[in-house]
Amino acid sequence: MKRYNFTLKRVLLSILFLILIKPAFSQDTLSLEETFSIAIKENLDIKISANYKEKANNQSKMGNAGLLPKVNLIGSSSYNQGKSSLDFATNDFPNVKDVSSESSNINGALEISYNVFNGLGSIYTYKKLNKQNDSKSIELQIQIEQTLIQSAKNYYDIAFLQEQYSINIKLVEISLERYKRIKIQNEFGNASHLDLLSAEIDLNSDSVNLINTSVELNNSKHILNQILNRQIDTDFIVIQKVNINKNLEYLKLKEQVINNNNNILLQQNKLEIAETDKKINRSYFMPKINLSGQYGYSNMQSNTSIITDQTSLGTTGYINLSWNLFDGLSKHSMIQNAKIDVESNKLQLEGVKNEIDKDLSNTFNQYTNNINLIEIETRNLVSAEKFFTRAKEQYYQGQLSRNDFRIAQVDLGRSKNRLNRNN
Repeated sequence: MKRYNFTLKRVLLSILFLILIKPAFSQDTLSLEETFSIAIKENLDIKISANYKEKANNQSKMGNAGLLPKVNLIGSSSYNQGKSSLDFATNDFPNVKDVSSESSNINGALEISYNVFNGLGSIYTYKKLNKQNDSKSIELQIQIEQTLIQSAKNYYDIAFLQEQYSINIKLVEISLERYKRIKIQNEFGNASHLDLLSAEIDLNSDSVNLINTSVELNNSKHILNQILNRQIDTDFIVIQKVNINKNLEYLKLKEQVINNNNNILLQQNKLEIAETDKKINRSYFMPKINLSGQYGYSNMQSNTSIITDQTSLGTTGYINLSWNLFDGLSKHSMIQNAKIDVESNKLQLEGVKNEIDKDLSNTFNQYTNNINLIEIETRNLVSAEKFFTRAKEQYYQGQLSRNDFRIAQVDLGRSKNRLNRNN
């Protein structure tokens, strides 16, 4: 049993030594501003969203909406060699039997076509493409905001765990001091083996809490490194001091959120796109007028034809009119569905506003509650520290039981943890 206790103590003290010296190693300090800067530049989700934005910008051109003319260069060439027999209906020309024949044909043209009118469908399509480009810009801003929120949350998680780590170190130091004193007293017969065992159990418990906090701290750093697109095992410390603005006003915050929230702006943009789609569908009921023209060259040669060589060079123009008068009511269905999409987007916009209003209200209530808790827990911590100092003196003077001392120690740790959680 003694050998087991000795081995356990050596392992425990080795673990404590490794943990306690960890903060002594050089670590980079990462501020919240630096975290935001790295996230904006390096986060993969932001880069992907920026690529989508660039694609939408490339798509929002007049040519993609059919507002620019199309120019084509076309050409063809053919050659034929063989034997030909020709029988004429009159005797003006002699008949030809099995005569070797050759013919060639060369054509080339520059063609220009332009849609003059399609019920303003091209104009509405161009507006839609620009609205889609605006939507991708807003989505990029939303992705940046979400990444910064996620970065800030993990940053403050690390700050919380750093403070938790320091608190647990203090608790381990208290338990270790108690264990050493009880051990010496036990060797001189002034403390029972039960007292020593109790001190060892408390030391083990505090050590486990310290180890678990160390693991949580490292895991949180890994998460933040992933968000920042850095090496996962990059070590650092964060600045734990937080300046809290205690003068925020709910009504001012609500006004700012309603006017500037990107989720609302995005949904408003989607509503405008749906309304534009309805106009595009209505344009299908209108006639379409297309203009086209060619400037072409043509050469045809044949040794068996009356005309052995024919060449032409000039322009040709066309005007086309088409009007789909009936298509089985498919256009009517498209317009009805477009109206439904508009109504759905209006409801979604209302839902987004309600969701944001709810989140703001809950967050502000939590904010005011935390401010009150910080003031209360700060006073509680002062009382807990005074109580523990007195309990420690009485315990080492033999005037307080080990259970009461442990209760005072645990209460001190809980007070620090509650303040750390709300701060």
